[in-house]
Amino acid sequence: MKKTLIIFVSLLSLTTIFLVNITKVETKIISQDKTITLRAGGGGSSSGGGSSSGGSSSHHTSRSSRGQSREGIISDILNITLIIILFSIGSIILYIKVLRSSFNSKRYMRLLDNKDITWNYKNVERQVIDAYYSIQESWSEGDMRNAKKYMTKQLYENFQSKLEWMEVKKRKNILKKIKLLNVKPISIHDDEDDSKDLIWFYIKGRMVDYTINTETKEIVEGTTRNTSFIEFWEFTRTKNNWVLSKILQKEEANKIKFE
Repeated sequence: MKKTLIIFVSLLSLTTIFLVNITKVETKIISQDKTITLRAGGGGSSSGGGSSSGGSSSHHTSRSSRGQSREGIISDILNITLIIILFSIGSIILYIKVLRSSFNSKRYMRLLDNKDITWNYKNVERQVIDAYYSIQESWSEGDMRNAKKYMTKQLYENFQSKLEWMEVKKRKNILKKIKLLNVKPISIHDDEDDSKDLIWFYIKGRMVDYTINTETKEIVEGTTRNTSFIEFWEFTRTKNNWVLSKILQKEEANKIKFE
């Protein structure tokens, strides 16, 4: 029993160290990539670039080269497998947190609804769904005016300026087959000042998402494949309605206090 426990703790420690290193690499990539703006809210992938170094030696024998090549391939396969396992575990843990927080948030919203109908969950959910489709469609059209009522003034101006900058760079983000697969409240804040009330929502969507050069019509970013994504949307209260005020990516979940 002791032996099994020691092995388990060792594996857990190695996994934690590896996961921390991956997170650091991801954070570095995200912080360096400020120009990619796919999807309303800034989703998308960063385009990587590498540096090449000159002056390599070719004195190894073919046998040792083949051996190193095999070792390299095996090492790459093991690393990729470990990364997949770790990210799968991370996704499962995150979704368990989402389910638990969603249950508590809905229960809290039912209590608030007894004294203030603005907190009625069905009404709030409908506003979130309407906002999601309107914002994504407006973003793809390159004009946020049709979705203005679903956002705070600050976020609306931010989106408009991004679209204008993309137009200057002759870029247009194309979104197709837009779907909302899952929406769950995960964090509630009720303040004496109603203007400070807010709700965080877990958003899982699916769409075709790519950017074209408006002159050549060539795809410069993204893919024509229909892919899913996870984001977190913050809605704040304006009188008796809820409007989108912030969007965080899946990797930024640690910025939200799940409750």
